[in-house]
Amino acid sequence: MSVLRSLASRIQGIAEISKANVSRTSWQSSWSMFSQFSQSKQNIIQRQSDFQFQFVRYATKKAQSSRTNDSNSKGKRLGLKAAEGSFVKTGEIIFRQRGTQFYPGENAGIGRDHTVFALEPGYVRYYRNPFHPKRKFIGVAIRPGARLPSPHWQPRVRRLGLVPLTDPQEIERERTHVSTREYRGRILKKQRIQQEIADKAEKAKLRAAKQAAKTKAGPIIQANTTTNKTAIA
Repeated sequence: MSVLRSLASRIQGIAEISKANVSRTSWQSSWSMFSQFSQSKQNIIQRQSDFQFQFVRYATKKAQSSRTNDSNSKGKRLGLKAAEGSFVKTGEIIFRQRGTQFYPGENAGIGRDHTVFALEPGYVRYYRNPFHPKRKFIGVAIRPGARLPSPHWQPRVRRLGLVPLTDPQEIERERTHVSTREYRGRILKKQRIQQEIADKAEKAKLRAAKQAAKTKAGPIIQANTTTNKTAIA
């Protein structure tokens, strides 16, 4: 637009000059007009060569009313669920994670989504194991003052669920209590032992009867042999 404006201004100036020099001869006026026009053309070409084009790349992504920009998933609520020293129940989640930032320690388990949970009721402990210095562990201590990890060569402390009894009747009932499986096992074992004893007694009777039959048949055979010998003689 600036180039066209300059060209229009030049043409207007030439027209004014031609009007002022009407008294000149026609060939002089035409020559002067041609020379001025050529000069203005050269100036325009020079300006076009000096002009630089700049290409601007505009954004092609929609800023509004686009469903692709709205795809934001919900938070997975990862992280710490039970702090150090807090009491947890069996199956309670202690730490949610992606990958094994923390490994399950004593009385703790891990799910297929790497969630660490409690296997026993107790108190949460975050610790390191000297046998695995690069790993961090989460465990559950059964006693409030217990520290983890427990000594390597000592047995682990386990909850047996036993309660001290003070009533003599309950003590006697607990002492004589037998589960159904154990009771049936005892009966079957007793029946099997009795059957084995009866089988052994039966075999002993048969063995004694055979021995008695052999002793009775022995002298008869001897007598027959002697009589045969005497008869031949």
